Amino acid sequence: MKNVEPVVRTLETLGISYALIGGHAVALRGHPRMTLDYGLLTTDRRVLLPESWGAIQATGARVEARRGEADDPLAGVTHIVLSDGTEVDVIVGRWKWEQGVIDRAEVLDVGGLAIPVPRTSDLILLKLSAGGAIGIQDVIVLLEVSDRETVVREVNERVNDLAPDAVEAWRALLDER
Repeated sequence: MKNVEPVVRTLETLGISYALIGGHAVALRGHPRMTLDYGLLTTDRRVLLPESWGAIQATGARVEARRGEADDPLAGVTHIVLSDGTEVDVIVGRWKWEQGVIDRAEVLDVGGLAIPVPRTSDLILLKLSAGGAIGIQDVIVLLEVSDRETVVREVNERVNDLAPDAVEAWRALLDER
């Protein structure tokens, strides 16, 4: 986790709230799976500005920001390849519920780096929103390795903030299990 530290420090220096997402977050919540890249979620569009990454670029990192189109579920993504080859995607969410995921994230010590990690229920919301087979598999396993009753209650409290297809996927998962 130390390899992502330059990106985390940049976000913190800029006062940008964020949370670790993706495979590393899922692993920290009890379902280890192989992943090499890192994902960080924010709703702050300053991460799409080249000047936000000047210090990292000065160390030899490559930074590419892509803004989402009007109909894109994301406001954008900044892809960073650090000088050691570590890849980090800083994903910019569009929705108020995504900021809630960040606000509720719990700071965990991960290999000496304090980093906000979404609650299990919030990871499930993110996976449902993203869709896809791997995301649904992550949801199933997260339900198995967590306090299912609490997580289901928390997801049920917030799932209606998601798109109808994500809500439908959640209901179908509950019906199956």
